[in-house]
Amino acid sequence: MHAMKSDPTDLTLFLAQSVVDQPSLVRVSKRGPTVMVRVAPGEEGRLIGRQGRVIQAIRTLVRAASDPRERVNVDLDAPRKG
Repeated sequence: MHAMKSDPTDLTLFLAQSVVDQPSLVRVSKRGPTVMVRVAPGEEGRLIGRQGRVIQAIRTLVRAASDPRERVNVDLDAPRKG
């Protein structure tokens, strides 16, 4: 039996939208093996969570749901300061 593997960007978008206050402003893009997540200004902390627990949980779920041959990473795409 084959388990259906989901698209890492779709899953990341769903999970990120679930934890922020402004889900319509979540943007997800893929750069090589990395899925980049951008959220509304000031919402980065909600995505990261206490001691990074939320973003780590998202990484774990996305990796588990994606193809094991593809090493997927999830990272916060924060706007550059300065």
